[in-house]
Amino acid sequence: MKYDVKDIAIIALTAALTVVIGYLFYVVGSFFPIPGYKFIIFAPFLGFMIFIPTRKIQKVGVISAVSIVFAALMTPVSVFMGIAIFMTGITTDLLTLLLLHNYNQMWKITASVGLYPMFSVLWSFLVSYYFTGNAMYQLVGGWISILLLCLVIYILGVVGAYLSNKVIFSRISKSIIS
Repeated sequence: MKYDVKDIAIIALTAALTVVIGYLFYVVGSFFPIPGYKFIIFAPFLGFMIFIPTRKIQKVGVISAVSIVFAALMTPVSVFMGIAIFMTGITTDLLTLLLLHNYNQMWKITASVGLYPMFSVLWSFLVSYYFTGNAMYQLVGGWISILLLCLVIYILGVVGAYLSNKVIFSRISKSIIS
């Protein structure tokens, strides 16, 4: 995928802001010992953040590009986290390419961005299970629980994308990124 300088800047800024704001959510989440709290908070946040470059650039591959930068920034924290982030972006873009083909309509962008947090949960489960030996699947309660969790996470990701579009994107596109 070919990007101009402005696209690369948007991708890099989004990844950097995702790391910084995500760290704040992580620290705040550490004070609440509620199971699944981080998934519930991070799903709309990831949808919110990934929506901005996806809508602005509107090329299949932009989510992978953001994920590559995001993974590069997070790999020093954990190599396994970097792998999960990288695979999340690739999987989201591949499914978007297969099912939606492009980002030329708002519903396609929103639907695709909602996939990102859902795949994030799935890849974190898979990486933690196969690479680190953490038996997360046994704790969750089987495939039905995982499917329900994915549905909830997808909906929260779509809500984050919707809020990003309605609340933030029009202001950002008029001032900073246009």
